[in-house]
Amino acid sequence: MTRWRHIPRAGLLAAMLLGAGAGAAMSAETMRVGGVGAAAGMLPHLFAIFDPSGGTKLEIIPSLGTSGGLRALSEGALDVAVSGRTLKPEELSSGVTPVAAIRTPFGLVTSHPHPDGFKSSEVAGLFTSAKPTWKDGSPILIILRPKSDSDTEVLGTLFLDMAAAIEQARKRPDLSLAATDQDNGDLAERLPGSLTGSTFTQIKMERRNLRFIAIDGVEASLENLMSRTYPFAKTLYFVLPAKKSPVAERFVAFLQSPAGQNALIATGSQWIAQ
Repeated sequence: MTRWRHIPRAGLLAAMLLGAGAGAAMSAETMRVGGVGAAAGMLPHLFAIFDPSGGTKLEIIPSLGTSGGLRALSEGALDVAVSGRTLKPEELSSGVTPVAAIRTPFGLVTSHPHPDGFKSSEVAGLFTSAKPTWKDGSPILIILRPKSDSDTEVLGTLFLDMAAAIEQARKRPDLSLAATDQDNGDLAERLPGSLTGSTFTQIKMERRNLRFIAIDGVEASLENLMSRTYPFAKTLYFVLPAKKSPVAERFVAFLQSPAGQNALIATGSQWIAQ
């Protein structure tokens, strides 16, 4: 199972920028990608199909998040950024451009071996409850994400009164906070009876020992998302800088091709038209 070491974003970005000049000579052989952690597990799979000869190296810069990845992209430290949200006007003004979008199911995951299904109308109540429990009486241990994280925004829109419920839950000193997508997965696996939001592609591609909660009797799966029986999803955007590298342009073109779209499906995600 893939694990990512957490590196402070500011320090990592500074190191990347210091090494940007030295890395310029190898830019023809290396595609540097960073941004939202949910894409980290899918990228090696996609890249192996894009470049089966192995002539081009994929370098994934971990722990940047959406904002950090877009900033690094605009400063020339990345070839591609993956964003977990639409870009802000000031980010677009820096010259970066979303060029492809994919979506993957998004839902609630747990380490509980036999989790209950939830009604969409009761999810917010779990986050506002002082001591939520599973049907077997064991505690539900909720994991929150930072306010600025794109998963927080997505989760807040999925269910009735959910955004307010998340903010109320932040007042509880006993709840855990996971800084990155990989931190979130690690913590959810360690805590018995955990409950947190996650993308289907991350859980699938990182082979996490976590289970999705059925919502209104429907399981989270790409098939159910594509058939519109499971309505909850997160969109990821592939973003290129003003000065595009040839390998990044070829990679995005691959994603939009039939081979690329099939590769995306294998990761639990789906290409969508921009």
